[in-house]
Amino acid sequence: MKKVLIFLFALVTFAACKKDTEKAEEVTPKDPAAAIAGAYNVTSFSYEVNGESVVTYNKLPVTEDGVTVSAIANIEKTSEGKVSLVLLLKATGEQDQELDLGEYVAKADGSDYGIYSENGSQLAEIKSGKLDFQASGTSDGETVEIRFTGKK
Repeated sequence: MKKVLIFLFALVTFAACKKDTEKAEEVTPKDPAAAIAGAYNVTSFSYEVNGESVVTYNKLPVTEDGVTVSAIANIEKTSEGKVSLVLLLKATGEQDQELDLGEYVAKADGSDYGIYSENGSQLAEIKSGKLDFQASGTSDGETVEIRFTGKK
């Protein structure tokens, strides 16, 4: 009798998992690029050169001396499985600054998504509409790092 109860419990558990998987497949779009496309209000931003902070905002938007600083990360689908990422920086009384961060590969992992460089390095993770981006590289012999988070 005990073996039968364990078997029934395992069968019910397996059946419940199968239904959840089927639901996830129905909800998750086939193209991750389409799923993550949109505007993300940037909530924190950091830019470093050679390990030294150039600009850090732990919370955005922020107002200092009558100037409000904010940013938007725009993810646009460019083709099947690919997206472009543009960061729009705004400050009251100043011209908006657009930073084209390039084109990347979008991949799904269940209900979560990632943005990857062509060489396979993960640069961003998107969970429940929250974007976490971090990238570094060299420019003119200097190491540059940019990090930001945003909410769709």
